[in-house]
Amino acid sequence: MKNIELKISSGSFSPIVKILQKEKAKCEAILNQTDTYYNYPEERLKIREINNKFFEIILYHRPDKKSSKVSNYEVTKLYDQKTKDLVKKVFLGLFGEKVIVKKTRELWLYKNTRIHLDRVDKLGNFLELETVVNKISFTQAQSEHKKVIELLDLEKYPKISKSYSDLLLVKPE
Repeated sequence: MKNIELKISSGSFSPIVKILQKEKAKCEAILNQTDTYYNYPEERLKIREINNKFFEIILYHRPDKKSSKVSNYEVTKLYDQKTKDLVKKVFLGLFGEKVIVKKTRELWLYKNTRIHLDRVDKLGNFLELETVVNKISFTQAQSEHKKVIELLDLEKYPKISKSYSDLLLVKPE
């Protein structure tokens, strides 16, 4: 699967939420997520735990750049706690644990774009846009992505090139 992504550093989410509500975007869910990253070569590999009820393996490749970027990813659902625990044990033995990222994510949907309002433990507030290239063409996705950036006035915010895992690894305790 493919996304066009952008991550920004944000203070208060209030101005963004007001725009999303005005534009009839839908707040889909509040998600407590724990992402366990592993030392996997060339790509990022993590197990995501969502609200301590849903579990998935996510493998993705995305360049580290501040502007919008294309991310290629695969998601595999793990259907129960026992399976998740076993896979975590295997990944730990095979690759070693890199870092754990904990966050609360407010998930908004606007057409084919997921807007994540993330409160990341030890890092702060961030907004991530993920325009999904699945049911629309890449050109349509690029156009929508650009429109959402303009709509939310995201050009004025600092852009972030790294994943939360990378940011945590360089942040002093």
